[in-house]
Amino acid sequence: MANEKLIILKMLEDGKISAEEAARLLEASGTKPSSSYGSGAGSSGAYRTSTPGSETGGYASGASSSSYTHSGGGSGYSGYASNSSRKPDGAKPYASSSSSTGLEDFASELGRKFEAFAKDMEPKLHKFSEVVVEKTSDFADRISKTLEEPKRSYSSSSSSSTAGGNEKLFEMQVQSGYNELNISGVNGDVLIHGYNGDKISAKISCKARRSGASIELMKLGNKYFLNYDDDDFDKVAVDAYVPERMFNVVTINTINASLDLSSLEAETIYVSNSNGPSRLKGISAGFIKADSNNGKLSLVSISAKNAQMENFNGIIDALDLDCANLKLTSVNGGMTINISTFSRFKEYVWDAETSNGKMTMNLPTMPDLGYHIKAHASLGQIKLGLTNMNYIYNSSSLTEAKSINFDSCPKKAKFVLETSNGPLQIN
Repeated sequence: MANEKLIILKMLEDGKISAEEAARLLEASGTKPSSSYGSGAGSSGAYRTSTPGSETGGYASGASSSSYTHSGGGSGYSGYASNSSRKPDGAKPYASSSSSTGLEDFASELGRKFEAFAKDMEPKLHKFSEVVVEKTSDFADRISKTLEEPKRSYSSSSSSSTAGGNEKLFEMQVQSGYNELNISGVNGDVLIHGYNGDKISAKISCKARRSGASIELMKLGNKYFLNYDDDDFDKVAVDAYVPERMFNVVTINTINASLDLSSLEAETIYVSNSNGPSRLKGISAGFIKADSNNGKLSLVSISAKNAQMENFNGIIDALDLDCANLKLTSVNGGMTINISTFSRFKEYVWDAETSNGKMTMNLPTMPDLGYHIKAHASLGQIKLGLTNMNYIYNSSSLTEAKSINFDSCPKKAKFVLETSNGPLQIN
């Protein structure tokens, strides 16, 4: 919707102009009334189906209206309610005129459309504000630790020193069995690389705030972790090689720097980064959770049964995700997903959503794979370029479609996709 139209609708909502005045202003701005602006249950052509011979349907203001819902996550794949209220075949366009009756009908429908639009946007804006508050609070708590104390001089207690601080080298044997790994950085890059071995080899670059500050790679039972007090260091950066298949749970995080995790297999992987780019490559797990703030989130060759990836104030760039149940969320950033194949699972259930950003998906065409796609663009347009699709609903902002042979395909991909204030394109 153009800015001028939004301003007119806002003025109508605030009571500064009447519905009839709003109608005239919209006409002057290029919005012409059509026959669907009647007083009945059917209204604007927001829903369309590709059923031969059917006319464009509309949002119904009563209980018979079609609704698009999803609740997120694998289990939240829900459907559309059927639209029983449609314009009769052969309905002709309404010619624009100065007739007061036609203008009143148009003004009345304009009020209903604005109310429906406000109701649709209210939960999205509420959800967005909740995410902003939550992420901002978390980010402020974490970064405040680096600013609470004045910087003090420190003395080196490491094996070597550099112009930027101290370096310590660690090497530790990893025993077979159930193991957990926890590596955290502060104002420094954290780079974790998996390799075919049984030792952790780590280079730690750090700046201490006080003399005698301690940082050590430790083992406590089955837990391997970098042990230090956040308040004692201005910077902790990690460059480590770890056994790629010897940890059941892996937790990696940093702040104000880059995070890179590659070539690792585990049962559960947690990744968190505030105020810096994050990259996951060649990762396999039963469950993966990645949380990124104020930086690009890159996902390359990720395999998981369940995965949740979220980026706040940054884009998500994903290549070859093979995840059975996937939740992707980008707040204040776009999303690009390029998939070359789906090979590991028989069923894929994905929920992807962007706020204030474009979503682009490039999906493979495979003879044994069928798609069921539900797409909604609140303030944008949808372009679905997949072939051999049967459209259940099809409009510029709301689409549901299935592959013609979906029910008989041995592999099925069910996608719920949504954008707020951005276009959505599926190729």
